[in-house]
Amino acid sequence: MINIFDNNQKNPFPFTNLGFRPFFFAAGISSSMLMLLWLIIYQFDLNLIHNMRAQYWHAHEMIFGFAMSVIVGFLLTAVKNWTGQQTLHGKPLLALFLLWLMARILPFIPNIALNTQAIVDVSFLLLATFFIAYPIIKSRSWTNLGVASKILLMSICHILFYLGLLGVLADGVVWGLYGAFYLILALIFVMGRRVIPFFIEKGLSRKTTLKNPAWLDKSSLIVFVLYAITEVFWQSDLVFVLALILFLLHSYRLFNWHHPNIWQKTLLWSLYLAYVFLTLGFALKTLAFFTAISPYIVIHSFALGIGMITISMMSRVALGHTGRNVFQPHKAIFWLFLFLALSFVFRVILLLLLPQYYTLWVFIAQALWAVAFGIFVIIYSPMLFKKRLDGQWG
Repeated sequence: MINIFDNNQKNPFPFTNLGFRPFFFAAGISSSMLMLLWLIIYQFDLNLIHNMRAQYWHAHEMIFGFAMSVIVGFLLTAVKNWTGQQTLHGKPLLALFLLWLMARILPFIPNIALNTQAIVDVSFLLLATFFIAYPIIKSRSWTNLGVASKILLMSICHILFYLGLLGVLADGVVWGLYGAFYLILALIFVMGRRVIPFFIEKGLSRKTTLKNPAWLDKSSLIVFVLYAITEVFWQSDLVFVLALILFLLHSYRLFNWHHPNIWQKTLLWSLYLAYVFLTLGFALKTLAFFTAISPYIVIHSFALGIGMITISMMSRVALGHTGRNVFQPHKAIFWLFLFLALSFVFRVILLLLLPQYYTLWVFIAQALWAVAFGIFVIIYSPMLFKKRLDGQWG
């Protein structure tokens, strides 16, 4: 019996050595192309998607296509470091990647049955959950099992989404999309607590210790779980109170993590600014109680925070795991993050201030997002396809 987790260091195709390689490439390509497609569909009111409304497709692909490719790629790489166990690689990793790719293509093929599309799409995330959880369970690294459980919950949300499309569950589409969206936010807050202060401390090239009180970790997580449950399933005014509490808690965390020198290093200020976008999402949700703020503006504040933080993490992880200096990224990466920051300005701030130009602001934001991730693909694709500079396997 072949063990798909065996480490074959003679693999002549570095692209399949570790999960970050194919799935970070997939994330960059898909995020740019999916946004360009959405721009065309939205701006010209074209009907290119089969089996679901175009708005559902856009939300689904940004969550289960783009975001999940980042998360799966990151975790298939990180779990190896956390547990000391070999994670999926080689042909099995390539097969998982191709399954992800097939799920992205099927909505554009006419006469494909929705249940066939659902089976292919859901299978990817269920298999990814197994491949992430297996090394954790094998090594008895129970502290990391919570991360794998969130991927399992995202798989359940994915099933709910398709049950909604198939007419089996009335609220399945909403529960599936919003449930997965807030699970991604939860995962980012948990992982961000681990890595952002660590990266800032290491990146400042001086002895800097950032405050991370345990009470803040626990309280922010508990309140966020209540917020997500209330927002998705209950929809009461309590959600505005919880949003205010979360804004204050995460603002305090940002205060603790701030150092003036982070603005001199692109891969530090991008992470910090991403967390600012996420925190502003809670502020906007609080303000929505007092004034008419579109819920989509709130969602896109979170979404652009997710986009910024994921591309920041991909940029750093790809450098480190290809044997490059994480403190010396490509100079063009500055423009990548600047375009994403400007996308936030147009999609959130200007929509609030000048809503009469809604279509124009959305168009510019879409274009900026697509260009930003296009720059990522241009810079990082050669790294993802080639061997490590230091000659090590990975």
